[in-house]
Order: sequence, then C-alpha cells, then structure tokens
Amino acid sequence: MTTQNQYTFGDSERAARRLELLARTYEEPSRSLIERYRPPDLALAIDLGCGPGHTTRLLHEASRARRTLGLEASDRYLAQARASAAPGVEFAQQDVTRLGPELPAAGLVFSRFLLTHLDDPAAAVRGFRSLVADGGCLLLQETAHLQGSHRAFVRYYELVAELQAHYGQVLYIGQELPRLAQGAPFEVVHFVVRRFERMAATMAELHVQNLRTWRKDPFAARAFDAAELDELEAELAAIAEGRVNAAPVELGLGELVLR
Repeated sequence: MTTQNQYTFGDSERAARRLELLARTYEEPSRSLIERYRPPDLALAIDLGCGPGHTTRLLHEASRARRTLGLEASDRYLAQARASAAPGVEFAQQDVTRLGPELPAAGLVFSRFLLTHLDDPAAAVRGFRSLVADGGCLLLQETAHLQGSHRAFVRYYELVAELQAHYGQVLYIGQELPRLAQGAPFEVVHFVVRRFERMAATMAELHVQNLRTWRKDPFAARAFDAAELDELEAELAAIAEGRVNAAPVELGLGELVLR
C-alpha cells in the first residue's frame, strides 16, 4: 500500500479484518513459496506493503530469518502491526514506490497482493532491486484469476476489475508478472500460476468485507448502481453465512521468483 497509489480497499477496522481472513486463505501457498526459496542462515527478510503484519509474521516464521522488517505506509496498519509484533519482527513506515538508500538490503524480499494496487508495477519491481542483497531473492505473489460459478462471484469480480482499471491497476496482474520483470535487474528463477480452490463461504466473506469498503470509493459511488451493490452485498452475505449454497471458487495465484 502506498500514499502515491489509490488503495481502494482501505485501512479501516473492517479492512483489517479482511486482511486477516486473506492471510488465512493464502497462508499455505505463501508459506510453501517462502520455504522453498529461503536462503540458509538468513539475517534479514523484508515484507513489502505489510499491512497490519500478518504476512510479516508468516515471512519471519517460514523464512527463519533472524530479523524481519515489514514496510507499510498506513499509520493505522503500522500501529496494529507493532502492537502484535513477535520477537525479531520490526515495522517501518515506508512508501514502497519511493525507496530510499537508508533501507537495508535483505537476502529475501517478499511481496503479496501489492503490485495489483500500483499504477506502475513494472517501475516498482525495478525499484525493489535496492532492497535485495546480491545473491538474494525477490518473491512476488499476485492474483492471476478468480472464477466462481455463482452469479454473485461473477459480478463481484467484474466490478472490482472495473474499479481497479479506473485507477490504472490490474486485478489479474499475476498473469503478467514475467512481463513486469522485463528490463529489471534480476534473473527469473521461477514462474508459475498455482491453481487451487477455496470454499464459497470463505471467499464470499472475504468479498463482502471488501465490497462494504470499496463501495464508498468516489468512483464506485459514482459509476456503480447503489441498488445493485445492495443486492450483491446481500447475496455474498447469504453465501458467507451458509444460507445459500455455491460451488467453490477457483483461484489462480501467480508466483514469480527473481534473483
């Protein structure tokens, strides 16, 4: 999250609860990627756009780093992250699109669901080079696709894509990760779109929290029909609460490892 780019999902208490659910939903694939590419005897790991600190704690545990640093622009999220920081985990306020020379370089740098919120993600990837120590790795994870058969999921994903496009952002940027690395001072070590499913109720709970936040965005309030959003919110809530059955949602998670 940055002060320069429009983060439509907010940093309210509701948004923080959503990030907690998001962290649980994607913990397994993130842990697997970190454990696979963590270097031995890691002194420092860095988490980019760490929010309230869920990914930072996961990175610290999975990487076995002696010290882990989470970078975040939001005052609210930083306060939450610091309040529950584990030993060896630190947080600093930082716009990750404007990295300064005072920041240390790390053997492992991790970014999940950050690039999708930036209007120039390729420039951000190039800029991250200053944080990666020689021989170190940059791990990127971003959404490549979301597919649900229930009409509420279909429409929700259409609206989110339209909202992000208005701000020059790409919802399914996980498909484009190799392109973003072109011209960056890195070697591509690994790229794959990992596919898996999550229960409809879990995804609906995640999306309804999001919807209740981004529907207040100025563009969304102007461009989207309020009555339709009310209906969509009610449908997602019914799925989340188990009052309506829906098939699982298929997720595609783009993973790129740069050295």
